[in-house]
Amino acid sequence: MRTLKMTKATVGFLSILCCLGSLIAISKIDFSTAFKDVKRLREVSPRIVFPQPTLQQRQLVDAQVQFGFKLFSTLTKSQENENILISPTSIALSLSMLYNGATGSTQREIAQGLNLKNISANTLNRANQTLHNDLNNHEIYSRLIVTNSLWAREGFSFRYQFRKNSRRYYQGKITNLDFSSAEARGIMNRWVREKTQGQVRKIMDSTQADDVLFLINTASFQGLWKIRFDSNLTEDKPFYVKDQSVKNYPFMSRQGTYNYLETPQLQAVEVPYGDGRFSLYLFLPKPESNLPQIVEEIKAKKLPKLLSKFRKSQGLLALPRFQLNDEVDLTKPLKKLGFSTMFDPNKAEFSQLSSDATYINGMKHQTILVINEQGVTPPPKNDLLIKKASVDTSTEEFALTINRPFLSIIRDNKTGNILFMGMIFEP
Repeated sequence: MRTLKMTKATVGFLSILCCLGSLIAISKIDFSTAFKDVKRLREVSPRIVFPQPTLQQRQLVDAQVQFGFKLFSTLTKSQENENILISPTSIALSLSMLYNGATGSTQREIAQGLNLKNISANTLNRANQTLHNDLNNHEIYSRLIVTNSLWAREGFSFRYQFRKNSRRYYQGKITNLDFSSAEARGIMNRWVREKTQGQVRKIMDSTQADDVLFLINTASFQGLWKIRFDSNLTEDKPFYVKDQSVKNYPFMSRQGTYNYLETPQLQAVEVPYGDGRFSLYLFLPKPESNLPQIVEEIKAKKLPKLLSKFRKSQGLLALPRFQLNDEVDLTKPLKKLGFSTMFDPNKAEFSQLSSDATYINGMKHQTILVINEQGVTPPPKNDLLIKKASVDTSTEEFALTINRPFLSIIRDNKTGNILFMGMIFEP
């Protein structure tokens, strides 16, 4: 009996979130695969999937949002009182690429984990392509740009259909490298620097001769506030961190009209980017509540209902200006969500990816969150009075200062998709 040699693979994600800059998700995956030949599937135009916003698009978005909330909830329970930042969209995209190479129980687990039972790879591919083309082609002031790449050891061969689908539906760059050479690391790092506009200088410290395959995904969100914050009004204020200690941060502030909500448990506000298609939503628990409770209450199905209660209000918003870098190991959380066999060298089934036996050794996700004053249009002139005249905020409908742990979500208001979400205990 022939024994299949299991080949090493590693997965990592890097995501960067900025109000002006990019959000980047990087994935590195080591595989061991055994595949069966399959018939070519008939080519179908993506326009058949989403000629207009349809139930199919709604199903895909709902599935990605539900997956994002489940993963986020799992992370919050395992990392209490720690910053957590993830890009559900980029993680779901990378898992969708893997779905093309999976078979048997591994494919079923990925489909169930992504809330996409009984769906073909082609249907998922076309849906993802159409949805993310829409995101990528949005106006310059706010858009999501997603890129994917596969870096394989010299001699490693992909199945024809997997290679074709990766290129067509996910714009995947496929390159074979000599991982025993130091040049391989440099080539991959240069690609990352280019795709992240220099914000990530290095993702690979080294490569080894027995490394087989790396999947690198970048999701870059570029956004300018619809109305920027006046930097002249930025001043240091206290932020009450997770252990009740106090640290000073520069706080941006702006008086104006916002979509706002207040309940007995929280205050929430929408801060739009560009033309308003994308927005940053901030949720601040009341002092008698706490952040994990709020996260549990704002589930995927409850979020649209909660957002429908927002009302236009005049108010004064103050939030910290900061840059935050966070890395999360997704291996255990994904296993808890049912993605188990793909991490098991004895059970993983990726026979549509390569003729080599493949499994995933681990998955990591890194995010960089940048919040600053920059936006598309200048703030109203009367904003200058806030600092100089010590305005009496009792005349405002609301005053919201984000000065303790909070939840942040960047959402596509057109489709309802969540690009990024974070629980911030300490900026």
